[in-house]
Amino acid sequence: MRLLALVAAILLNFSLGSLYGWSVFVPPFEESLEASRAAISSVYSLTFASMIVGMFITHRLLRLAPMAVIAFVVCVVAALGFALAGYVESFAALLIGYGLLFGVACGIGYFVAMTAASTDMPIRRSVALGMNMAAFAAGGLVWPPLFALAIEWQGPHVTLLLFAGYLVAAGAVIAVMLALSRAAVPHGASETGMFKDMLTDQPRVIILMWLGFFLVAFAALMSIGHAAGIVGAYGVPAERIYLGAMITNFAYIPGALCGGLVAELITGRRVMVGVGLLTAAALFVLYAVPSAAISFVVLAVVGASFGVSASAYPVAVASYYGVAATPRVYGRVAISYGVAGLAGPWVAGALYDMEGSYGWAALLAAILAVGSIVAHAALPKPIKAAA
Repeated sequence: MRLLALVAAILLNFSLGSLYGWSVFVPPFEESLEASRAAISSVYSLTFASMIVGMFITHRLLRLAPMAVIAFVVCVVAALGFALAGYVESFAALLIGYGLLFGVACGIGYFVAMTAASTDMPIRRSVALGMNMAAFAAGGLVWPPLFALAIEWQGPHVTLLLFAGYLVAAGAVIAVMLALSRAAVPHGASETGMFKDMLTDQPRVIILMWLGFFLVAFAALMSIGHAAGIVGAYGVPAERIYLGAMITNFAYIPGALCGGLVAELITGRRVMVGVGLLTAAALFVLYAVPSAAISFVVLAVVGASFGVSASAYPVAVASYYGVAATPRVYGRVAISYGVAGLAGPWVAGALYDMEGSYGWAALLAAILAVGSIVAHAALPKPIKAAA
């Protein structure tokens, strides 16, 4: 029965992984709402800002209610967001429904899923985390072509309404599985207030991890948030641009599956330095040799690297702070992911509007990835073993 918690976590992250299918909606919403790419991109950016709030409060919510209840509420709130954005055809409704409601739900749900995958079960914790993070990307792989078909059939707004119905049904199944599994939140970490001990007892570690994750996530999300637009800008036909979003998530899956395990073997610090190197190299190539084929290769490399970081980071946090403290500390580190998501897609969209291509966006992303290498290389060796 304990494996039911992992199955529930995988389904939850798979459902919320629709976030990575956002780029499929960008051109249709530009047309239906008569908005610029930068404006539509700001919705995706707000989604990540809202995720910050969700990520930050999840640790406290897990102390107040069972995971099953929180998971169901998360899916219902996300469904309400999709329904609002789908029923009211306006930019404001999209901003509030998708950017705010879905964003907060996604941030909470992501950490509920991570916590469920971290509970005691008969497989290695790093493997369970890898499967859980890979499920988020799998959602980004499966949902884009389905969204594209639905958009072609009934338009982007009806597509959001249909997905709202799915989220409610999925939430009910997830809640039942979590309740049956009797999964409990790991205890033993020191209890602190929501805003207390922000830098923990290892300020150098959390500052460098925050900065490193921010820089590499900013670079990756500039690409992932515009994956469909990038391949379209380099010559891929409009009816096939969804492949851009698919390939990033397809590559993300093996990265997430192996990232945590590799981090256990060679340390998270070394893994994250490697992630920065691969991301920077790929984006420099896109800037120097732009083409449709190169754009697919680069998006695959960026997606795989980002997948590695998704499962390697919780393992790295546990190596410094212990398993019990991981939800609390990783929740703070992952705020950097939300901040990067707030700025990255918007900056890429603004540079595209200014230049008419993604060249400068690729160059800036590559430079930021180099900065992440420096930050992660400066991390000390872990002084606390995972417990």
